[in-house]
Amino acid sequence: MAALAGELNGSGLFTDPVRLYKAADAATRAVTTDKALGSLPALLDLARSRDHEGEVTVTMAGFSSPLPPPHTAPPRPDSPPARRPYAPGLDGLRALAVTAVVVYHLNPSWLPGGFLGVDVFFVLSGYLITDLLLAEHRRGGRIDLMSFWARRARRLLPAPALVLVAATAAATLLRPNRLATAAGELLSAATFTSNWWQIATDASYFTSFGPPPLFQHLWTLALEEQFYLAWPPALLALLRTVRGTGILVALVLAAALASLSAMALLHQPAEDASRVYFGTDTHLFPLLAGAALALLRPAAGLLTSQPRRSVLPSDLAGAAGMAVLAALAVTAAEDSAALYPGGFAIAAVAATAVVLAAVQPSGRLGAALSASPLRWIGKRSYGIYLWHLPALALATPEGNTPADVPLSALMAAFVAVGLAALSYRLVEEPVRRLGFRASGHRLRHALTGVTTHRFGSTVWARVAACGIATGILIAGCGVATAPKHGNGAAGQIEAGKQALEGQSPALKSVGKATVIGDSVMLAAAPALKATFPGIAIDAKVGRQLSVAAKVITELKQRRPLAETVVVGLGANSVGGRKDLQAAVDAIGTGKRIVLVTVHLPKNPQTQDSVNRAIGQVADKHPHVAVADWHKAIGNRPDLLADDGIHPGPGGGKIYADAVNKALATLPAGP
Repeated sequence: MAALAGELNGSGLFTDPVRLYKAADAATRAVTTDKALGSLPALLDLARSRDHEGEVTVTMAGFSSPLPPPHTAPPRPDSPPARRPYAPGLDGLRALAVTAVVVYHLNPSWLPGGFLGVDVFFVLSGYLITDLLLAEHRRGGRIDLMSFWARRARRLLPAPALVLVAATAAATLLRPNRLATAAGELLSAATFTSNWWQIATDASYFTSFGPPPLFQHLWTLALEEQFYLAWPPALLALLRTVRGTGILVALVLAAALASLSAMALLHQPAEDASRVYFGTDTHLFPLLAGAALALLRPAAGLLTSQPRRSVLPSDLAGAAGMAVLAALAVTAAEDSAALYPGGFAIAAVAATAVVLAAVQPSGRLGAALSASPLRWIGKRSYGIYLWHLPALALATPEGNTPADVPLSALMAAFVAVGLAALSYRLVEEPVRRLGFRASGHRLRHALTGVTTHRFGSTVWARVAACGIATGILIAGCGVATAPKHGNGAAGQIEAGKQALEGQSPALKSVGKATVIGDSVMLAAAPALKATFPGIAIDAKVGRQLSVAAKVITELKQRRPLAETVVVGLGANSVGGRKDLQAAVDAIGTGKRIVLVTVHLPKNPQTQDSVNRAIGQVADKHPHVAVADWHKAIGNRPDLLADDGIHPGPGGGKIYADAVNKALATLPAGP
């Protein structure tokens, strides 16, 4: 035994003699019953790996799972699942994915397709979760769903709970107006329905004129949690009723294709794509792609040492997938119709190829992704993702986006990394390793000093407990006293939506005026309805000028247009003179038409281009007038929302007055 330990130590496989001896001893006990093995040092292929709990496992060539401890009986069906050896390349992939997302949120122009990093996470999650479930089923013929969900809760719940409390408390003290919609955001985050809450409130992921919402990014956790709840019992049912891996894979891929089809059907070109981006039904396919890969290539057969030639095809596919993802990250645009679903499908396939290569430590790509800095970031990627958007939101002044204040945004991103490191060490890992109950007992004992004589430990535990309690108290007060709408753009848009909730009867009739617009029009809706009772307003967040003619045509098919038609589009940067002319032609003759200018102080090029086109089209038609919202609000920025674009209550009155003045220049009748 000692000779074997010395031989292995000299080979460089292990550097810790104590662990070496234990590992070699475990391997020896596992195989000494077979006398046909001959020379043990010549036949054993020992490999050291560290799983997510930091424990050493030893595997032999040809085995697909860690060796059992010495003198233990074979695993029973009700025994806990075996720990999977650590695949360091996957942490490297996590690091790249979270970096892409953070860079995108810092400034979309730096990495236009950085949001696709989320899809890489989805593929990776689908693969790992399915692989864990399949490994447990192979061991005992069953899947303990309650144990699985309990492990997921230990892994996923502590960090977001801490982020929700800390970020809400910080916003209460620093940016209280950001909490106008906090109650709904917190409730949806706590119930893992954030994606559907954002769909229900018409939140936009891609359209932003001010600081990002504190918790908008939690939609991804909601979607994944919904997958974690529904997929395990569905997989178990499939394993019990379907025979043959090929059929299983085909069914999973069919479900993925159905999700892709839903994205294609529900996506409206030139309109905000947030509905299909947030939806579980339309964005489930990356998770299912990862699940299909787990059915085809279980991790147990990939984590063992393999000849370089055998992993070469996976390496080449992974390298190609990495190149595709890099190209998409640099070139993809969220408003491109080709992205829905074609671009997302390509990204999912590419990410699947990269996961297959990254999970194999013998391959070149897996080895490259195993670099220490990448692994350090990857292990903390969950926390980095959770902390970065609240940090960016709190560091961004009113009326700005993170791109407007790059230095503050970069500092906030580094702060988020530090907070994630602390959360990983002090919250995530202890709870994951010990569980909620044992962690609670340890904290209680530290607070009372029952199990430790170290004064410092007790003090720090009490400080932490007091900090958490204070944070909860401050956060609760902030939510309870938050303004109903605040001065945030989101609050003003929400107020506009509420003003339109009772207008259905008006929309079914001609009404006094038909008003078509985007989120700026939505924010001005309360003032417009007060100034022009009986008008019918059709406005959506993210609507672009390029779809104006299409929207008008669809409205005409449902009901006649009113004598007066107001069009307020152009703030979302897509569309120009041809689109305006098409809108006027679609409205037809015999109508009074008002075109509203845009006010985009941080995008003067688009602002001037759209406003110039509006003036040119109006000059060609005597029945078209211009409501110069840009000129009217130019000297009153205090009446705008915090993004400097959407009107606040006072700004809404100016918006409505500008429309009224334009109407006064047109004849009263057709």
